[in-house]
Amino acid sequence: MGAMQKTVSETWRKQVLEEHRQLNAATAELREFLGLERPPLGEKGAHTWASDVSKRLVELHGMLVRHFRYEEEGGMVEDLIAAHPRAKRQAEELVDDHHKMLAECRAVMTAVLAYSEGDATADQALRRRLTALLDRLKEHERTENDLILELELHDLGQGD
Repeated sequence: MGAMQKTVSETWRKQVLEEHRQLNAATAELREFLGLERPPLGEKGAHTWASDVSKRLVELHGMLVRHFRYEEEGGMVEDLIAAHPRAKRQAEELVDDHHKMLAECRAVMTAVLAYSEGDATADQALRRRLTALLDRLKEHERTENDLILELELHDLGQGD
């Protein structure tokens, strides 16, 4: 039996881990902000709350776009599939999830903007949608990390 193939290059492993650290910090900050009292629509501070959430979501969206692009175009997905062809479906599902999460992030941003304009019907469950998005991002990261770890520790690649 040959030596175990490395799934990831050290360069993109470090980059992905650093980006995950930054994304975790950004989502933790947003989650903490969501835990604060939100002024009712029409009262002083309601517009500021929505503007603050919008700003954080725009920053998060930008981070996600860069991170997902790096994973998709920086060689990570291709390296995983080349080293572990059996993981192709899982890797493709992670990429599909990228597009779905970005779309949800944009949808939540739109709801926040409508809320900030005074549209109470825009989204009565705004905080719940934001929290669900953050939970989904966390679950995606966990799944991604688990896949990489599983492949590195247990899948010996094509040559076995």
